[in-house]
Amino acid sequence: MTAFIDCILIVGSTTVLSIAGLWLSRKRFSRQQLESCHEVGGFLLSVVGTLYAILVGLIVVNSQGKVDAASQMAVSEANMLTNIYHLSNTFQQPARHEIHKHIYDYAVAVIDQDWARVEEGLEKEATIPAYQGLWKEITRYVPANDKESQCYSTILGNIEELSAARKYRMVAAKGGLSPVLWAVLISGGAMIVLFTYFFFVESFIAQAIMTMFVAIFLSLNVYLIYICQNPYRPELGAKNAGFGYSFTPNWYKDKPLAETESGGKESTTGTKQ
Repeated sequence: MTAFIDCILIVGSTTVLSIAGLWLSRKRFSRQQLESCHEVGGFLLSVVGTLYAILVGLIVVNSQGKVDAASQMAVSEANMLTNIYHLSNTFQQPARHEIHKHIYDYAVAVIDQDWARVEEGLEKEATIPAYQGLWKEITRYVPANDKESQCYSTILGNIEELSAARKYRMVAAKGGLSPVLWAVLISGGAMIVLFTYFFFVESFIAQAIMTMFVAIFLSLNVYLIYICQNPYRPELGAKNAGFGYSFTPNWYKDKPLAETESGGKESTTGTKQ
């Protein structure tokens, strides 16, 4: 479901219900009954509104932090692939070619399958074969000199960061707000709207517009928290931070190993001549 449709459903339904509730309350209670609640109702509404604003503020900050973390992890995942690719150029064949192949396969799978599913709040692990192959190839490689040893040590740190970013991507979309917090959030918003029914304005239309504004503002906050529960929704831009814009798996595409070795031999022969 798109962000626009979600917004219409959440904000629209809340607004309609709030106006319907106001109409029913005006039918049920007389002007004198409602006006008698003005003095006490105003103070209580201030208290409830302040407490609710604190609660919503904390949840919004937490939700936005989740989105920021998802973007940072996406950048880290893409950067670590690039780092491992370039650092592995110091390795001997055929290990270098195999590492590059696994990185290319990983990049293709993560864009074509993993990200497409995680944006829907689902889980896809198409990168598992390439990820496991990359670990296997790196951990069994034995550096031949000091330069390879230094690069190898850095690669180990990079693949650990890659693992952390990948793990975060796999689980973050499923870790939403707890049902208890949702219940408190929705109940608090409903109580604030209900408090507006204890006041009487001569013009029903004027009071309905004011109540509508309150309902829209509250439901927009709920909507913001709702979409941020999956930090990988396309509207939030986490994918574009790491794997969007100009990113392409072709960066990691190597020539076939046989062609590479052939080119190396020809170059050596030409040097001897």
